[in-house]
Amino acid sequence: MGAVDAHQHHDHDVHEGHHVHDHHGHDHHDEPMTAEEAMRSLLLLGEVALSANDYESAVEAYASAVKLGPDETAFYNLGSLYARGLGVGRNYVEAARLFHQAELLGNARAGKLCAKCMFDYLHEGLDDKTPTDLYAMMAWFVSTVYPEADDAKQEVNRGLVAVGGTLLNAGEHAGAAKVFRAAAEFGADGAAQYYLAVLYNAGTGVEQNDLAALYWLDCAVDNGAEEALADRDGMLDAYQQALSPAEFRGMLEQLAASCEAGTPDIPADPAKAARWRS
Repeated sequence: MGAVDAHQHHDHDVHEGHHVHDHHGHDHHDEPMTAEEAMRSLLLLGEVALSANDYESAVEAYASAVKLGPDETAFYNLGSLYARGLGVGRNYVEAARLFHQAELLGNARAGKLCAKCMFDYLHEGLDDKTPTDLYAMMAWFVSTVYPEADDAKQEVNRGLVAVGGTLLNAGEHAGAAKVFRAAAEFGADGAAQYYLAVLYNAGTGVEQNDLAALYWLDCAVDNGAEEALADRDGMLDAYQQALSPAEFRGMLEQLAASCEAGTPDIPADPAKAARWRS
């Protein structure tokens, strides 16, 4: 089968399974083609087009095939072409949608490529995106790729935390902090809030800020991140031991004021402002 160069775009390769050969050609031209025969013909056209590097014709054939009915090879190969921008404009969201459909038909590799598309979609131009942008983008991605999701908000948070974790492991700390902030602030995700607090505490990817770390740890506790409880209480204990009672109250008032007015590191949060003042 003609295949797209597997090195052009990481692992977005064209599926090599399901070679199509039409052994049932019609001798009677007046007989209508069955849906099964039409599918075989379209997959064969796509295969031939790929062999000739005629990507536009391959896109046309596979797009017609997926309109005809669910087929793993058509979904997979069309997703690969969208992911690489071959024969069609590159579109990571559409590629992910197609890969997910192939995954639902039993193609485990397509599921991994769907996740790769999700990462590429958010990662492209990340420096110019805000946490607000990232949350909106992930919400659009989930609604398009996973319309069957029972809890769309949870799926959005899961995707953002996954992308943030990949960035963190790759040493892209500033990008990771921005992605975690999206899930932490707009998704109220405890895991993202905890990771963001750790970054603020260490000054990794963001300017070191103990008050911001304490704020996000407290939010993480509220949202079920069990590991955040010991860190939050430990930070408060350390402050209480290192500061005089007046200084400690002043620190809490500073945190409350930040929550009340909002800062670049701490969003406006009147409920938390009242908590710290109490």
